[in-house]
Amino acid sequence: MTKKTIAVSVTGLVAVVVLAAVAVWMFPVFKVSSFEVQGISHVDAAQVEEASGVAKGENLVRVDARAAASGVARLPWVKSATVSRAFPSTLSVEVTEHEAVAFRDKNKLIDAEGEEFAEDTPPEGAVEITGSAEPGSEEMSDAVEVVAALPQPLRAQVKSLEAKNAYSMIFHLKDDRSVFWGASEDNANKALAFETVLKMEGGQWNISNPELVTTK
Repeated sequence: MTKKTIAVSVTGLVAVVVLAAVAVWMFPVFKVSSFEVQGISHVDAAQVEEASGVAKGENLVRVDARAAASGVARLPWVKSATVSRAFPSTLSVEVTEHEAVAFRDKNKLIDAEGEEFAEDTPPEGAVEITGSAEPGSEEMSDAVEVVAALPQPLRAQVKSLEAKNAYSMIFHLKDDRSVFWGASEDNANKALAFETVLKMEGGQWNISNPELVTTK
């Protein structure tokens, strides 16, 4: 085979590939027939599918993955979303949801950054925050840090966290006891002290200095 013949063959092959690519782009050779949604527990798959703005039957190749992900991310519970194509016919959506660490006013959910993200029934383990802390404020961020410092089994025993100010945070327990936490500092050691005092008798505890716990 001569060089000229090889060149013609390669050119023909390239042309075929280009034409095939154009055909796939222009015509729905690969159609969206299913959605694969992962990472959801508070949002259902149907909501994600609708929010993506992509309809079944669309050309999978021409789906704007970034726009679809942005649409999903606008759902209240969704913190971020990634959309990708899984040929021949699936649109994959990976969702990261907000963690509802706390709530206020019965149903205003607050995430780990201290921001309100949705109005919904508080999930198990979310702690009600009362007091003067406003959403997005430093005081609210401090309060959320304090709540997040407690392991889930300890949070389950908490009725609310009263955030009076940055230096006065008080846990009110479901059994009517209270634990004065103080400021959001040395939280890991305070969490250990919190776990210890729950096993002891006493109605009011002060663990603001976890090395010198006191009670009334």
